[in-house]
Amino acid sequence: MSKNTRTLAIWFIVLSFMVILTFVAIFATGIGATLVQNAPFEFGQRDVTAHAETRDARDLSGRVIILDPGHGLGNTNIFEGYDEQVRMLALALRIRPRLEELGATVHMTRPDPTDVMLPVRTALINRWALEAIRELRHDQREIDEIDRLIRIMQRVIDDPETYAGIYFNFPFDMSFTREIHPDLRRIFQLQEEQAIRDNFLMISLHSNATPRPIDTRINGADSFFISNNQWQTASYYTEYINVERSYFFANLIITNIEPLGIRRNRAQARNFFMIREHNVPGVLVENGFHTNPLDRARLQNDDFLDRLAVVYVETIVQYFASFDRVPDRPFDALDDVFALNRLF
Repeated sequence: MSKNTRTLAIWFIVLSFMVILTFVAIFATGIGATLVQNAPFEFGQRDVTAHAETRDARDLSGRVIILDPGHGLGNTNIFEGYDEQVRMLALALRIRPRLEELGATVHMTRPDPTDVMLPVRTALINRWALEAIRELRHDQREIDEIDRLIRIMQRVIDDPETYAGIYFNFPFDMSFTREIHPDLRRIFQLQEEQAIRDNFLMISLHSNATPRPIDTRINGADSFFISNNQWQTASYYTEYINVERSYFFANLIITNIEPLGIRRNRAQARNFFMIREHNVPGVLVENGFHTNPLDRARLQNDDFLDRLAVVYVETIVQYFASFDRVPDRPFDALDDVFALNRLF
């Protein structure tokens, strides 16, 4: 074999080896990315910034989270030294900064111990959504209409005694025949805006109590969402657009609370004011029974509230990363979907 032939052969071998190494590296990178993507989510008692997830997956910029720490001073549930309005406000104030660190905009219907009437809290939710929709509009007639509806919600906020009963089903019509006010219906229709569906989430925070006589054995976390097939709202409104998304989050949050020691009960459709009088994705969560001694002890513990706040933040992150995979189908068929997205 000539010297030139040997040289060409050596170069051919070297080049072939480099090509093989390149393909191996690409293949290994792809496998590694797949393993990272499909690896189970590890959750511990660390700060949310300590999780090794991609920055994009944890970026909540543009998301609007509304925290409703239910009840307020003078309108609350007190039992055996436990005060629901105090502890749920403390939970919300732990959730808020963690969400803001991830870029979210956080509104609170009750940022301090002051009692805020139910219709004022839902009027705030509707106003915040309308203000976000207004930013997306360019037609002056649409902007004028939205401004008019914002002013109506502001009237409820400023003078609920006069206007709450006009625009909301408040106090609740026990004949179940009341129809939604035309202006509130229009607000609900505007809230079908995709940007609202994709970026807003309302969470009403509570702890539960058994009816008297108190049964201290009952415990666990429950969550509630609005549905379109409840007979109580058949005459009122049956076009809520975010039933499946709300159910998805409702199921996810009580599943993720369970490892902290509060048993998971059910996610259920209910006709509660805080999830009925707006049309954004929203849930009401009972974070255990404060009439149960074990649940109450946990909710009275600041370390537990810190861990619970992290669970809420991680579940919110998981929700926004996953809701686009929730199909538009009846909510009772979503168990398989939500199970794929459990944090634990």
